[in-house]
Amino acid sequence: MQSFFRPSVRYRPLLKQTWNLQPLKAPSGVRYLSTDAEEIYKPRRRLGLGTLALCTIPFITFGLGTWQVQRLRWKTHLIEDMEERMAKSPIPLPKRVNAQAVKDFEYRRVRVSGVYDHTKEMLLGPRTRGDGNSGYFLITPLRRENGSIVLVKRGWVPTEKKEQSTRPESLDEGVQEIEGLLRGTEMKNSFTPDNEIENNQWFWVDVDTMSELTGAEPVVIERVSDKPASQENELIRRGIPVGRSPVVEVRNSHLQYIITWYSLSAATTAMLWILLKRPAARPNKMRRI
Repeated sequence: MQSFFRPSVRYRPLLKQTWNLQPLKAPSGVRYLSTDAEEIYKPRRRLGLGTLALCTIPFITFGLGTWQVQRLRWKTHLIEDMEERMAKSPIPLPKRVNAQAVKDFEYRRVRVSGVYDHTKEMLLGPRTRGDGNSGYFLITPLRRENGSIVLVKRGWVPTEKKEQSTRPESLDEGVQEIEGLLRGTEMKNSFTPDNEIENNQWFWVDVDTMSELTGAEPVVIERVSDKPASQENELIRRGIPVGRSPVVEVRNSHLQYIITWYSLSAATTAMLWILLKRPAARPNKMRRI
């Protein structure tokens, strides 16, 4: 039994030589990849289309945010300029209005007198007031003493008073002294439907079309109201149009856009950093190539 477990002296040199293992050598023409990537295989990262697309997003969103900063400055100066015009004393409306100059005088207070032509009254809406009630603005041609016509946006009436027969007190007769803001064509967005001229349904103020239909000057005089809420509610109940509040109603959402675009730029930059810092995949087995 002892000779079975303990090799004889005759074979010990041979076993010693056998146990002295040498590093494995691949046959000629054959290469192996080892799991020790630092010695034999150094992985290289390959950027796919998704990664390349992600690389562009931080720059695009940062550029959009910077553009919105410029837009915010422009819109702020525009609103300040309009508020300054509104604060000035009213001036008489010229006998003939220069359509090219309306934009430079928009929100300027003007005075004009004339007689309403209620037969050509136009309904603009539906529009919602601050209290949440829905209704329509009345736009009525005003014939001046010199024969010219201007459009007057008289004010808001509730939906149940949209028909003239339901508001006889709103049909002013005789010469009217009007004071209001000089306005031009409204900007139509992609969600605003087209005006239904045949049904006298106007969803946005198209000064050129309205002026062509009524023979008026290409301008709108928008009446303002500084009456207390209790008086306005009484006028609304009687169907008498109430003018708009004397504030500049220009949408300014550029600050929210700035926050959105810069946040997206920061978030995608962080995602890209994490993605590029992640180690590349390494082989986990020796394989023949």
